[in-house]
Amino acid sequence: MNETSREIVPKLSNTLGISEKDLKKHLGRSIRLMKYKDLEYAVFRRELLGFREGTTILLGEEPFIVHGYPSIQRLALLEGVRKHMIDKVVVEEKMNGYNVRTVYYEGKIYAITRGGYICPYTTSRIRKLYGKNIEFLYKEYGNYVLVGEVVGTENPYVVYDYPEARGFDYFIFDIMDGDKLLPLRIKREIAEKYSMKTVRELSVVDKNDISSLRLVINNLEKEKREGVVLKDPDHRVPPLKYTTVYINIKDIEEGMRYPFDEGRGYLFSRIVRLIAQGYEYNWNNDELNRIALKLGKAILEPAIKSLKQRAEGEIIASSYILVFYSMGDLEDFIEFLESLGVEFITRVLEEREEKIIVELMKMKETHSTYSKMLETGYSPLD
Repeated sequence: MNETSREIVPKLSNTLGISEKDLKKHLGRSIRLMKYKDLEYAVFRRELLGFREGTTILLGEEPFIVHGYPSIQRLALLEGVRKHMIDKVVVEEKMNGYNVRTVYYEGKIYAITRGGYICPYTTSRIRKLYGKNIEFLYKEYGNYVLVGEVVGTENPYVVYDYPEARGFDYFIFDIMDGDKLLPLRIKREIAEKYSMKTVRELSVVDKNDISSLRLVINNLEKEKREGVVLKDPDHRVPPLKYTTVYINIKDIEEGMRYPFDEGRGYLFSRIVRLIAQGYEYNWNNDELNRIALKLGKAILEPAIKSLKQRAEGEIIASSYILVFYSMGDLEDFIEFLESLGVEFITRVLEEREEKIIVELMKMKETHSTYSKMLETGYSPLD
């Protein structure tokens, strides 16, 4: 433990209400101490002491707890809505990006990832886009935490091209007060008042109106969108999520570009979702054959392509195009990746007066595994 960490242990133990001795048992494993510029903070890497995984404690002059966003149960069968919900169901679009909690703390805006880390890149972009809006919002509403999805093609986590967010944007889907999710009407009111974007609210249906819910999802399927999050208007029961056939197969295709990284984790869970969809939608032989062909290609085609690329000497890495507003922002993000142990390469593509465009390449285990396969001819798996 370094000197800085020793200095903040008493503050953190007091905030959590546990002894320093008990706290030290968790440091480095369940609780990780981090720093962004001059701000020390703690990250809960798993559920502990009554706090959710992803909880962040900002350790400025007055410590502030940013509770982890609750995990959302995935729905396999739409009929499950009848049992889970109370009466009305708000159907929101589930966007394909990454979850970010935004807070205004001691005069500055911070963007916190689902895992609980302050991402320097996301923080810089959100400050540039919505800095004044968020500052005014917090002057009125105090300790509320905005929860939203960052989407677009200019981010270091999930690249997906949305017409409404070609580069980078932030769409709010919830507001938290402490560890509680506030009624959705409050989110709408605040977003409208401060010109913040929200995810699309597609419909409000009765919990027994499964046919209307299916119609909404079928339309999303045609639009090649990700899916829906189903919410009680007042969050009396936890939300549910459901994804389209399109995105389940698309995710497999993306994951199988790196079969020894994302591939294994992506495959089975999404195949289970497709099994449930095939059952509930009662696919005929033609529909089954059409989807099976797409699924088979999604598994094999990207994996074979990346093996060929490695055989031709190419690096197997995920590539992201990022926009920074200063060299300092770029250096902060590089320091952040290094602190997390990410193996990466950066390359400056273009420098303009107010922008630095950078390619970030995150190295993949698939690179070394394919290299060994090609060198020895042996299979890496029994």
